[in-house]
Amino acid sequence: MQTQYILGIDGGGSKTLARLEHLASGKQWEARGEASSLSLGVPQSVARILSLAEELAEQAGCRTQDIIALAGLAGAGNPRFCADAMAGFSGHFKHITLCSDARTSAYGANLGEPVVVVALGTGSVAMVLDNHGGERQIGGWGLLVGDQGSGARLGVNAVTSLLWELDLHGGHAESKLGKMLKSQLGQDKPTILQWLAAATPTHYAALVPMVLSLKDQCAVAGQLFAAHLQEVQRLIAASRQHDQDLPLVLTGGLAEPTIMALAADKNMNLIRARGTALDGACLLARKSDDVTLNNEEAK
Repeated sequence: MQTQYILGIDGGGSKTLARLEHLASGKQWEARGEASSLSLGVPQSVARILSLAEELAEQAGCRTQDIIALAGLAGAGNPRFCADAMAGFSGHFKHITLCSDARTSAYGANLGEPVVVVALGTGSVAMVLDNHGGERQIGGWGLLVGDQGSGARLGVNAVTSLLWELDLHGGHAESKLGKMLKSQLGQDKPTILQWLAAATPTHYAALVPMVLSLKDQCAVAGQLFAAHLQEVQRLIAASRQHDQDLPLVLTGGLAEPTIMALAADKNMNLIRARGTALDGACLLARKSDDVTLNNEEAK
């Protein structure tokens, strides 16, 4: 029996988007939920995705077991996370494929055509779709050792600058950014340590608007943003080392301020995204829907 419904899922560190499509009519239903990055906890992520799937299936008048799903998730590069997530999804869909959100972003950004996509969200990663149909990923190693150019990394660097200020000035913040961050994290060391102990990449990324709001009036914020731009340029250079002519798309919450800062460099060959990671997830779900799917290892 041919599949009638496909579900695309874009699960990141700050939110989850889902779109259910009825293939015959083209009718669509969309829903939004909380973060479902696998690195935030697999059971929680699976539960949030299933909740959205059930919500959409109810709207469409179908069962989730009638649906072929493809989920592009942050953290899907970890085989153990994927195995645990697939076990959690077992029996809930006709079929589900997991891949990285970098892959779905790349396919959405230029609607499946060759492109370099650098995603600058809570985390960061670059994905290359080359002229020969190949795929290659740069970065995406997580905040502890990577995520250069990401919101979480910029937030960590901002907190590091605050802690230096506090150590050097007897517990006082001297810069405009430092004072704003201190009001958010806490006014004394025990409170700040408590914040740090509970902080996730999402918490660090939430500090980025402070940096952006002060980057033109506070030297510390300006230096942090300049370092962010250098990290992004390095990620771009690594991604385009084999083909400088590929169009470049920046996506994610930090894309717009970064584009504004890099737009003067015509060699970047920057283009606006033609679609989103959710579009990419749906495109890949349709491609995988022959409608007989083979199991695909998460990439």
